[in-house]
Amino acid sequence: MATSSFADPATASGPHGPRRLPLRLMAAALVVAALAAIVAAVALHPGGSSDAPVRHTAADKTFSVVVPDGWRALSQAELRQVPGAPAALLRRTDGTGVVVIRERPALAGNGRSLTRDLTAQIARRFTGVRPVTTRTVGLAGGPAYVYTFARPTAGRVQSIAVAPRAGGTYTLDAVAGAGARDVAAQVGAIVRSFATTNPVPHS
Repeated sequence: MATSSFADPATASGPHGPRRLPLRLMAAALVVAALAAIVAAVALHPGGSSDAPVRHTAADKTFSVVVPDGWRALSQAELRQVPGAPAALLRRTDGTGVVVIRERPALAGNGRSLTRDLTAQIARRFTGVRPVTTRTVGLAGGPAYVYTFARPTAGRVQSIAVAPRAGGTYTLDAVAGAGARDVAAQVGAIVRSFATTNPVPHS
């Protein structure tokens, strides 16, 4: 499993040519967007789960993820109510788990600097944060950098997966209740199932 994509990400084309998003800005955007999306997801009506598809595909067909039993993917109309209009949002119908998927510009930096920036941003926004793991994992569509931390006083475990792909970056922000192993397992299954038609950047 290659990890060099974090050190040498692909550039995203903008109106003035290729552009890269500094990791410090990426880290700040990830934390803010995750908070806003989680609040909005909890407020939306959960609906039923019996007719949830086995796999959810993005509106533009660029990626897909599994939808475990007891989870549902928000419709396009519901997504428009979420701050920042994420590409997809899955929530467990009992409100104990949320996964938010966004598309972002390509990264500028490496895994070490992303860890540093995310740690600083998270510490400024939450109290009692305990980092758990930082690692590169293999997803269905290629490698991703995953930063996991716990918030014991809030009873939450959160993960941010950053998946560089050609032309941009996907982020998957996940929240599960601390100690809810079944929910954490389902969140992990969703993240691991992430597959996209965009190839991994060449190193």
